[in-house]
Amino acid sequence: MGPATRPEGSAGKTAGRLLQSRPMTDMRPMLKTIDRGLLFRLILFLLAYAVVPLAEIFLFIYIGTLIGNYLLLVVAAVAGLPGASLALGQLRRARARLRLKVVKDERPGPELGEIGGIVAGLILLVTPGFLTDLAGYLMLVPAVRARVGRAVKKRIVAAFPEVDSLLRILAM
Repeated sequence: MGPATRPEGSAGKTAGRLLQSRPMTDMRPMLKTIDRGLLFRLILFLLAYAVVPLAEIFLFIYIGTLIGNYLLLVVAAVAGLPGASLALGQLRRARARLRLKVVKDERPGPELGEIGGIVAGLILLVTPGFLTDLAGYLMLVPAVRARVGRAVKKRIVAAFPEVDSLLRILAM
């Protein structure tokens, strides 16, 4: 038996010795360092990531039994198209307002948030599914978009207060 050959089972014995020689690390100190708020938000995000597709599947099956499978496919394919064209029109107008602010050398704060909301709605509209289409259409309503924008801004300011203060200084 030369140096290139090993007896059968030696790799398993070596791995077993390695596992036995290293003690398992205790997870409690590591869990104490994790921010519980972040962990809670991560769990909520993962739940939403799992629940939304399941709800979409349920809706597809339920509506398919009501109107038929072929008509369901047509409705699902066409449902977001009018909203997408509406979103593109809103996006053009918001972009024109943004250009006007930049040309006037003014700070374009609300216009950027509005464009972000329109783009989010557009992405939701071209994503297949009835719930995502509903959320996309809601994002095209200016009042809903403004409220979502205020909530996002509030979270960003809370998470990054130094960036907000820097932006306020630069605006002076």
